[in-house]
Amino acid sequence: MSERKTIDIGSALDALQRAGSLFRAGRYLEAAEVYRDVIRRRPRLPDVHNNLGVALKAAGHIKDAVPCFRRAVRLKPDYVAAHVNLAASLEALGRPLDGLEHRIDAWRLAADDIEQRDALVAALRRCPFEKPHAGARSVLVALFERDDLDRQALAGPAIRIWRAHPAIRRALEAAAWGYPDGPVDAGFKPLTSFFPDELALLALSSAIAVDPELEAAMVFTRRALLDDLSAKRPLAADRDWLVALALQARAAEWVWPESRAETADLRVLDLRADEPDPDSDRALVRALYRPMESDPDADALRREASMLRYGDPSLWALLLRRSFLDTHAEARLQDDLATLTPIADDTSASVRAQYEENPYPRWLSIDRRPPRSLPEHIQRVLPGYPVRGLSEAPLRILIAGCGTGRHAVQTARRFRDCSVLAVDLSRRSLAYGKRMARDLGVPNVSFGQADILALGNHAERFDLIESSGVLHHLAYPLKGWSALRGLLAPGGLMRIALYSRRARAGFDDVRAAIPAEGPMLERIRAARRAVRMLPPEHAARALLRTADFYAASGVRDALLHARETAVDPLWIAEALAELRLTFMGFELPDPGILALYRRHNRDDHLGLDLAAWDAVEAEHPEIFLGMYQFWCRPAA
Repeated sequence: MSERKTIDIGSALDALQRAGSLFRAGRYLEAAEVYRDVIRRRPRLPDVHNNLGVALKAAGHIKDAVPCFRRAVRLKPDYVAAHVNLAASLEALGRPLDGLEHRIDAWRLAADDIEQRDALVAALRRCPFEKPHAGARSVLVALFERDDLDRQALAGPAIRIWRAHPAIRRALEAAAWGYPDGPVDAGFKPLTSFFPDELALLALSSAIAVDPELEAAMVFTRRALLDDLSAKRPLAADRDWLVALALQARAAEWVWPESRAETADLRVLDLRADEPDPDSDRALVRALYRPMESDPDADALRREASMLRYGDPSLWALLLRRSFLDTHAEARLQDDLATLTPIADDTSASVRAQYEENPYPRWLSIDRRPPRSLPEHIQRVLPGYPVRGLSEAPLRILIAGCGTGRHAVQTARRFRDCSVLAVDLSRRSLAYGKRMARDLGVPNVSFGQADILALGNHAERFDLIESSGVLHHLAYPLKGWSALRGLLAPGGLMRIALYSRRARAGFDDVRAAIPAEGPMLERIRAARRAVRMLPPEHAARALLRTADFYAASGVRDALLHARETAVDPLWIAEALAELRLTFMGFELPDPGILALYRRHNRDDHLGLDLAAWDAVEAEHPEIFLGMYQFWCRPAA
């Protein structure tokens, strides 16, 4: 009997080797038949069931693959790869909620695996959550507690799960019906009348809420709170709710619409002296409309902030830190920043003024991943590109136009053994980035004020220069790009991001509706109103799905910039030729875009023909709405 079993095992191993060879040769269905034959003889091998599913999925038989992966999971509940394959198959079949169960299982089984974490977050973001989901709720709370994740990515699914409760959904829909001018629908209830849900508090306090109906509900809620306070009625509101809403108002930079009556009530509120307690309801309701540091009781609030216990996890402590301690630290850091070049160009001066008023973006967290080499990174963002000869560590990196430092900090964390110099026009933006780098413990990035146009005399040369969303804000983008080209070390790379002329053409309809003059905040609010009034099919309504639309600095950057010059792929091709640079490829947000390209150039698997890309974009003008993001290197 033992001899027969040995023979069976041996023949099974031979069959599995044969199936693997067939699979590698692309003969997926033949490999599947071999796997089936092994399963008939030895039905309790989870690996074989999983491999059968992989073969069927590769052959396009995704529906048939699902039972194979399910069987593998039943046989081996801790089989991470089978959970991942089952989740991916269910997602491909349009069943994201069914797939989510297995994304959660895979992450719980391999919580330290960055790939599983990222896949789980992506799955959470795809799920509609039209009903409450206990498993997703539990895992989101756990993810919010981590310090290695960009919580902005978690806010959307957290809000969708919270608002899946029928009563909350009705309240938000009722608010949207009358937004922004009212009257509000009779079904509306202020958010503070609901239990302060943990997920809602986490999302509102740590990210920008990208949800037009929720914004409407927050605006009508603060109006109701101000009405009660003005009438000296007691507020029936949980304190954590008030603080979370104040934190969200701060993240949005108080961009929400405000009526004349509210403005008048706020003036009266500031004159009242019958609230001696600095953390009173009055201060919190006012913080829904104005920065807390401008409160009449700001001195008392500042003293309380200075006495906070280190690590105090309360929302109130978070609000005080952001309002007083962080802003104070940034003011001090701003004074210490190095000035690397003068700012003499008129366009540069006007752009600098914009970002001194509205530093952008006001980010709160970023992902943290294990650092990698430059060749490893290129393999991830430009699959198939030959990486032989690319510079290894140590890397000298320049971030030209770093804004508030998010890009610079991400880059400093991304690469092994690198040093980053981040420059920008705005000292206030730079101070924000320097403070965040300090708070996040990122020591290998330094910040300095500089104009790209004046950097030609800088002595240092860089192995990597990144300029994302910057050159198109110059009067002559090529002039700035040329200055950066002169700073590139031999063998160095450049990563550039520029606005697409076609993708942004629809924004002109919005700009036409914005008053040419007036207070900037009112112009920003007018821009937001114009976007909301566009027909559903209008391309510019894509802004409603971005965090930029829900913050004053984001709207100003997108729609009211001091200078904008959008380009197209043919312009990029001409610029690369003039600068003696070779195009390495676009970073594409969706791999499916490359399939569109191959209709125009079947033989180019790397997507290097910019004339073909111009033809693709002419047919699909929305594909580069998030900018052209591409890599280039000195021509041979």
